[in-house]
Amino acid sequence: MDTIRLGAEEEEVKQETILVWIAALVQFVNIVDFMMVMPLGPDITKSLPITNDDIGIICGCYTLAVGVSGIVFAKFIDRFDRKLIAVISVLGLSVATLSATFSWDLYSLIFARVLAGVFGGVATAISLTIVCDAVPAERRGKAMAIVMGSFSVSSIAAIPFGLELAARGSWKTPFYAISILGFIVLLFILRFTPSMKEHLLAPRPASSLLRLLFNRTYIWAFFMMMTAMVSSYAIIPNISAYFQLNLGYPRSSLGFLYFVGGVISLILIQIGGRASDKIGSLPTNIIGTIVLVIFLYDGFMHPAQSPLLLVFVMFMGMVCLRNVSATTEASKLPKPYERAAFMSLFSSLQHIGNGIGALLASAILATGTGGELINMKWVGLLSIIMACCQPVSLFIIQRLKRKTEAEERPLVRL
Repeated sequence: MDTIRLGAEEEEVKQETILVWIAALVQFVNIVDFMMVMPLGPDITKSLPITNDDIGIICGCYTLAVGVSGIVFAKFIDRFDRKLIAVISVLGLSVATLSATFSWDLYSLIFARVLAGVFGGVATAISLTIVCDAVPAERRGKAMAIVMGSFSVSSIAAIPFGLELAARGSWKTPFYAISILGFIVLLFILRFTPSMKEHLLAPRPASSLLRLLFNRTYIWAFFMMMTAMVSSYAIIPNISAYFQLNLGYPRSSLGFLYFVGGVISLILIQIGGRASDKIGSLPTNIIGTIVLVIFLYDGFMHPAQSPLLLVFVMFMGMVCLRNVSATTEASKLPKPYERAAFMSLFSSLQHIGNGIGALLASAILATGTGGELINMKWVGLLSIIMACCQPVSLFIIQRLKRKTEAEERPLVRL
């Protein structure tokens, strides 16, 4: 009997691992698809009647589409087999990415990117949901770290590879490659992902989406990630210009900067996931926040005393470490029948937070006569204030969660 039980447990862990890596591949395709447009901007403007200013509009439309689609589809996404949603979203993302190569002007490219954003938002939500369904809470930090590590991998390898493809071919070549990769991931989903309908068997309260939107604990979870994204994206779009024009960092070393930042972020996100399982999400997040605030102050509120490489690496690494700890804790909140809806809203509000952070920074910053950024110290202060909201929110979430569990426990015994 012990041998049989041990074999069953090993098979279960094996299935978990397969699903986690499939979810990571879905996230990887989605993130590369999102991040590739910015560095390809100059290549696109040489081939299409589009200006460099339009690239921001194209990227903004994609982000907005992700945010809106997550909110719109949140009401319906839990009513279907997880595998079916994954197949449709990845297929749609792959086709939409391929459709960008047929663009002939700004509006046709915006349409293709909005379509990709609609499917990309659902793909993000369903990949995280599959991990939540497949992996027990006590091992979820490690699993989330693998999935969220795709952001760092894209910085290390995918974007440089995409730029090289564009240099050897055209701006369309990376989109062909991403689309092909998407179809390969689709085959993995069809072959290795089982039907996942357990959530459909649970009793479903009426108006479950409204219950989700008005649940105090969930509201704090959404606030936790929105403020974290505002903190990050007030800084991220301006790092390159600030380092070069204000602090004299050489343009020729930017590639190395992002490569090292990606490698260290990948390591720290794995450490953050495992630490969330071992010591808890809140202690992990507090440590990450303290280190992040130190380097935000040192790097962006006055002339940096630390080497800029260290400032960049610790900023990117702590952002990743904090976010994996927060996402791990948030993933434990929803019931199975509302899990995909929760993750869909969670992902959407992250993207909305990205946009708010970038817009607030743009409103605060000005450009000097030499092209340098003015008022960066106030952007740094904004980022610090928003960053401190995350551990406070996480503390409140855990208290509310314990209170809810205590209230429900007697009902379970009855």
